[in-house]
Amino acid sequence: MQTVITGIVAAVILAAAAAFVLDTTVQQSAQDSHHTQGVRL
Repeated sequence: MQTVITGIVAAVILAAAAAFVLDTTVQQSAQDSHHTQGVRL
C-alpha cells in the first residue's frame, strides 16, 4: 500500500514540475512566437 501512495505522490510532484517548466520556458505568446524581422502581428 505504501508503494502505491509513494507512486501517486511522485506522479503529482512530477506533473507539477512539468507544468511549471512548460509554463515558464516552453510556451510563448502568439506575438512572441510569430515575431520576425519582416512580419509583426
